[in-house]
Amino acid sequence: MRKLISFFLVLVMALAAVPGALAARTYTLDIYWVGNGDAPEIRAGVEEAINTYIEPKIGAKVVFHIVPWDNWKTDAVDALTERYEKMDLIFTADWEYYSDLVAANMLYPLGDLIDQHGKDMNLSDSFWNGVKIHNQIYGVPTNKELCVPMGFLVNKTAAEAIGWDPEKEPVTKTEDLEPWLARYKEQNPDGYPFLFDADPVGRWVDEPWINDWSGLENNAVAMRMAQLEDGSFDETVYSIFETPEQEAHIRLMYDWVQKGYIDPETIHYTDKGLGRFGRGDFLVYTQALKGNNIKAVEMYTANYDASSEPWECTEIIMQPKYIVTAHTAGAMFSIPITSNNPDKAMQYLNLMHSDPTLVNLMLFGQEGVNYTKVNDTQVEVNPDAAWYNVHAGAWTVGDVSLQYVLTNEDPEKNQKLIEFANGVPETVCLGFRFNKKKLNVDAVNAVIREYGNPLMVGIVDPDDPEKGIEAMKEKLKEAGIDDIVAAAQKQYEDWKAAQK
Repeated sequence: MRKLISFFLVLVMALAAVPGALAARTYTLDIYWVGNGDAPEIRAGVEEAINTYIEPKIGAKVVFHIVPWDNWKTDAVDALTERYEKMDLIFTADWEYYSDLVAANMLYPLGDLIDQHGKDMNLSDSFWNGVKIHNQIYGVPTNKELCVPMGFLVNKTAAEAIGWDPEKEPVTKTEDLEPWLARYKEQNPDGYPFLFDADPVGRWVDEPWINDWSGLENNAVAMRMAQLEDGSFDETVYSIFETPEQEAHIRLMYDWVQKGYIDPETIHYTDKGLGRFGRGDFLVYTQALKGNNIKAVEMYTANYDASSEPWECTEIIMQPKYIVTAHTAGAMFSIPITSNNPDKAMQYLNLMHSDPTLVNLMLFGQEGVNYTKVNDTQVEVNPDAAWYNVHAGAWTVGDVSLQYVLTNEDPEKNQKLIEFANGVPETVCLGFRFNKKKLNVDAVNAVIREYGNPLMVGIVDPDDPEKGIEAMKEKLKEAGIDDIVAAAQKQYEDWKAAQK
């Protein structure tokens, strides 16, 4: 009898300890997220609200490590690859070390984890196929805009002043702008109507090349984007600075600098021209667009200079619409190999893509503290506790279709972002990524920075014997551009064969 009583006492004590044991097993997810600068007091409140919400759901809580853009390489990427910091999720993108981290074996392949814990995520096949490397998924992309053609943001107020209605008198090629640039310059002798977003330097809005195809300086090696008349694709890899199209554009830009349409100091802008944009001191501004005038509203909201007269912004799409690799992996979260619990990390990613409460806690923070809800879809950010301004933004947070939007944005903005890609064809090389690891690309990049970038913004005479087009071509040959093009072509052919 004593033994039986002792057994029941042990059992009762064990059951009483269960809540404590469960609490001890709550896993802390360390999430490295690029942002505009940490705000510890604001972040702590957001983390507490998220943890209260998710702990009963997945037995986990979060700590956000908000790393400023300028420090991302040292404080996030190097912290992982060199110092093996514990990380459970890390922001990444095709343009932000995704391929490098995969090549360094620093990210988990996610296929099995997605099958087990990610079944609520609503991403198209184009997203999943586009982010694969060696047929493995290493990052979960934000479900956002998938088609991002180049085009112009137009200062509609300035356009009206010169008698131009972009809707009734559209431009389909960059050179079509000439009469409007001339008229703007006539009315504003000290102004420069053509403004570049200098990333990459001098990128042109109707270029034939697949955006960000190679990861080389100014996309120096690339494939053509558009289908041919018979519906096939040109699958040749080009050294774009040695093509007649690139030369013609360079000559046009030089001509426009001479005519005063482009500021000769463009290449020295440290703010990508955003100061002039915010003041409305331009006619057209090169930019990657998202359709439905969404980018125009976003850019105006973020950059309008309140010391200037208000002006209206609209946009013109200049490229055909295609789905390309760089846009599928434009914003992702990956699970580093230093995570102690990748299952919990994937459970959290699953909620990021399926649970609107968590999505909006991550994006805006706590209702009534960090923002005020105006209606079912729109919110106003509290300027004194704006978590929205701490992290990188809505484009990094889960599924945008689950997000609220700001009061100055279209209530249907996020749905339109996704629908803009409906029916859009994929490029023939969707999912291909050029591996530069064993190639000497530094020499080619140096030539493009010294010769190509100044030529692209029109500040060097294309016929200059020292710095012009022919001089650049010669330097590219010396730097080994032909070997890099050949390597890229072979990699593409091998990749294509592996898809069958």
